[in-house]
Order: sequence, then structure tokens, then C-alpha cells
Amino acid sequence: MSRSVQWLAASVVLALPALVHASVFSVLNTNDSGSGSLRQAIIDANADSAAPHTIQFAIAGIGPHTINVASQFPGVMRSMTIDGYSQAGSTVNTNTPEQGGLNTNLQVEVVGPGNVYFIYLNTTSGLDVTVQGLAMRGFSIALLGVGGNGGTSRLNVYGNYFGTNVDGSEIGAGQSGSSVAINCAQSPLQLGGPLAWQRNLISGLGGAAIVIGGPAIIEGNLIGTDASGTSAIPNGAFSNNAAITNFTYRAPIRIGGAQAGSRNLISGNHTFAISLGAPLQIANHDGLVIKGNYVGTDWSGMHALPNGYENPAFAQYGGGIQLANNGSDPNPAIIGGFADGEPNLIAFNRGSAITVSFNAAGENFDTRANLLHHNHGVGEANIEIGALGKTANDVDDADAGANGVQNWPVVVSASQAGNQLTVTYRVDTAPSNASYPLRIDFYANVQGGSGLWL
Repeated sequence: MSRSVQWLAASVVLALPALVHASVFSVLNTNDSGSGSLRQAIIDANADSAAPHTIQFAIAGIGPHTINVASQFPGVMRSMTIDGYSQAGSTVNTNTPEQGGLNTNLQVEVVGPGNVYFIYLNTTSGLDVTVQGLAMRGFSIALLGVGGNGGTSRLNVYGNYFGTNVDGSEIGAGQSGSSVAINCAQSPLQLGGPLAWQRNLISGLGGAAIVIGGPAIIEGNLIGTDASGTSAIPNGAFSNNAAITNFTYRAPIRIGGAQAGSRNLISGNHTFAISLGAPLQIANHDGLVIKGNYVGTDWSGMHALPNGYENPAFAQYGGGIQLANNGSDPNPAIIGGFADGEPNLIAFNRGSAITVSFNAAGENFDTRANLLHHNHGVGEANIEIGALGKTANDVDDADAGANGVQNWPVVVSASQAGNQLTVTYRVDTAPSNASYPLRIDFYANVQGGSGLWL
């Protein structure tokens, strides 16, 4: 792996699954409390031990309907599904990632006062809670997992809008402060999924949109854009946190996936798209995989929708993926993959595509077949290891840091005969300073026609 080097690279309508639950509790009005309210439905579900339950919506009148939350809701103590799609007029998204953004039609939005949680899990084990088909904004944390390492209470999040208007457009000044959509730092999370109806929109949050610690799967979502996937609604503008922030590195964590439906669009965010940062802990990259995502582009992958600071003076402090851990870990973070659908497209970001912050051993990563282009790190570097900008090779590669600060290969000659490319190269690395055999990847620069990036 080189240090600071540019590698140039080349609907189906699905029904919701049937909900078979022990008891059904109905939300009949938009009141904050009392009979027929969402708050009362949660209270009643908590009191019924014959879980799992479902909370459905049957609010009279033409939507969308807005529930203004005045104070903290009770914590969830039973397994349940809170199903916004049960409200009349709601329809699920049918657009795949290849078709563009989301055509979801939500009819229930829940708006907080800014200093409370909306839904939080109130026991460390035994819960399986699903939230789907709602628009949520105005909370310090909209959905909060349970604390405690090793907890098994699970949160499933499908087909919601976080931080935006109910139509997926920018809310403006109303969504300020260090708000977070989902915080599951210490409990299992399924955020989105490979099916069209499962895709979430998570944008406009003042803090880190998503805080994870693992185990977690994040797939199929739009993070930092509007519902069309063509305009930015940044996350992290208040806190300067990345859109997806991982502080603890508890495995396994998968962001994206090989199938197209698992692709996340993570673009338009204020600092980084993803930050893998545990500065006070020893990282655990074993089981951490980031693959198949579009980072810094619109939904098509063809046009710029960059992550990073708009102020050029701070551009190097943002970009695509950041590794920020000054501990040590022999397991590299796997970014991309060699199988079909696994490479990430990381392009047009205002900083580097992949950046290490401390140049520490705990920031090891393995970039596999990713398409990295037009990222604007110092010296236009797509991959940033060591000092900012291109770092000169050293004799025998004796320095240390992220990825061993591996010397980059010097190409001696290259020739092409038909589809056969022959490259002669040299890597100045003593066996004592690197793990052999070295893997050297070469990438094609595709230009013209559909390969021209705009």
C-alpha cells in the first residue's frame, strides 16, 4: 500500500413483511399524551408482557400528520414494531439505488423539542425493536440503543426520514445543534437493508448522523443528501463529526455490501463520510468491512456531491473515510473488495478519499479495488498516509506508522499488447520492515464516453 498516492480507476415493488405480533396498540391522534397518543401506546405496550407488539397509526384526516413531542418519551421495555407505514396514505420507496433517490411517501412525522430522545431501548438484553415509516427530527438523539458492552437488545430501522422535512427536503434553521439520528454505540443495529422499502434518508443532523460501536449493518441508505440523492443536506455541521462515526471498533461492522441494494450513498456531509476513530482505545478492525458504497457523488456516481469542509483552508481535515486511532491493531480495516460489487466509489471529496490522522499502527487499512478519483487532498492525494501530501520513499522503508508507512512502487516500464498489460516496478522495502509477499494493485484510468467523470 502506498502512502499518499493517486490511484485512478476506471423496480420491483416489494410488499412489507407481514407483522404477526401479540398485541396491537393504535395511535389515533397527534396529541403529545393521553388516550390515543403515541406516548400512551408505548406506555401500554410496555405494560403488556405478551410481546412482541406492534404500534400502528390510524390518525383521522389528510396527512402528513405531525406529532410534537413536549418531553421525554418512556424507554421501550418490550419487543415491538412502531409502524408508520400503517397510516393511511403512506407508501414505501420502490426506487433501487440504480434508479436514483427515494419515492417514499411518509404520512407521520414526529418532531422533538431538541433536548430529548425519541425512542430508546431500556434494557440491555432480550429486546427486538423495529422503527419504520416515520419522519423524525428535532431530537438530541432520535433512536438510542442500550448501554452496556455485550448487550443483545437489537434495533432495526427501515424506511424512515431523519433530520429532514417529511418530503425529504432540507428543514433549514429548525434542525440545529448536535442532533444525532441513531446512536447504537453498544447494541446491535440493522440500519436499512438491501430491499428498496428498507432504505432510510439520514440528513441534516447537527452531530454525527449515526454513531455505532458494533455489531452493526448499515446498508442501502442515503446519508447527507435530499430524497432525490442529487443535493446535499449535510450532517455534522454543528459538531464537525463525520456522518458515520465509530468510536469503539467493536466488531462486526459492515457498511454497505456487494449487492447493489446494499449500497449506501454517503455524500454532501460537512466533514468526513465515515470516521473510524477510537483515540483512547485499542482498535479492533477484525470484522470491519466497508464495501460497495458511493462516497462523494450523487446517486448515479457520475456527478460531484462532495464530503468535506467548504472552506479551502480546512479541506485536508475532511473527505471520504478517516481512520483516527492512535492505538495499535494488527487487523486492517477492509475497505472495498475484489469481488463484483465490493469496491467503493470514493470521488470528488474536498479532502482525500482515505485519510489517517495520527499515522499510527491502529490506523491500518486494506484498500481493495476501490475507484478513487478527483479527491482533493493536499497535493491532490487520494490516499493520505504520513505527512499531508506526497511523502518521499525512504531507504529500505524503515519508518513506521499506518500500514507500516509502506513505500510506494516505482514503475520502471509499462507496455500493452492487446489486453495484456506488462508492468515492471520496484519497491524499496527490506524484508525486515514489511510483511512479504507484498500485494501491488494497478488500476486503469478510463477516459471518454461513459467513463468520463463530470
